[in-house]
Amino acid sequence: MKKVLALAFGAAMSTGALAVPASLLPPGPVYLKYSGQEQIAINGATTYAGSKEINWGVFVMSTMEKGSVAKPNDSIDPNGDFFYGNGFSGGQVTGMFYGIERGEASATNPFPATKGFMDLYWRDTDIYKKSTINIKDDGVRCGWNCAKGFTEGTFLARLYFDTGMDLGSKTNTIVGTTVPVSGNFSGFADSYASIDKSAGGLWANQLDSNYFHTLLGNRDLRFKNSYHYNQNWNGGTNIVGARVDDPGQAYVLPEPGALSLMGLAMFGMGVTLRRRRKN
Repeated sequence: MKKVLALAFGAAMSTGALAVPASLLPPGPVYLKYSGQEQIAINGATTYAGSKEINWGVFVMSTMEKGSVAKPNDSIDPNGDFFYGNGFSGGQVTGMFYGIERGEASATNPFPATKGFMDLYWRDTDIYKKSTINIKDDGVRCGWNCAKGFTEGTFLARLYFDTGMDLGSKTNTIVGTTVPVSGNFSGFADSYASIDKSAGGLWANQLDSNYFHTLLGNRDLRFKNSYHYNQNWNGGTNIVGARVDDPGQAYVLPEPGALSLMGLAMFGMGVTLRRRRKN
């Protein structure tokens, strides 16, 4: 009986550990917000040598809250029921976006972009120093998909910016309202994203929902970003800096593994209770 109790307790404790933001998201509509810093290439420049990238950046998740469906399969509103805050629950959700390239001209898209990825990490603040987005671009980027202070810790998921937002293009992944220029600019960028299942990650299965419907297919997440000029993140010639503030929307699926683990715990406790009754 002690072995059964130990099994049930261990499974229940494992489930409890998985119930923190590092491992599980609450199923259903979710509204998330994050802030970051980015660099944008203008006048034919690129932001990563040897590539066609024109935009990359880093971010810290500010809050995550449960949402409500504003329009089925199209939009989600926040409802104020927060389950994550930056620095609470023992860690942070941080990340990096990269690989965004120039898009094709579109009548409804002044600043078009295509391709691009976004990687999410859980950063345990008992292990790593707490990250902030106030740091300047002083050796932060350590590779194509590496940024010091933002891509360390537990890998959660890789998203790729997906088509469907620009109705005038089958290849553009981001619709931008304002063309960045050196000196001053502000704008909004709308996009969809889908999960790169081949990359894995603790949140990959949950975020692979295909919830948002577009004319080009179903997508997993939806973003509406604001971007504003920030000279502190200016790079070399024709590389301008910007601050980015991004509300995002997702419809989260239950995690099959966690449900199985909970079932194992419940089964173990059920066996224990039946044995107690027999005794």
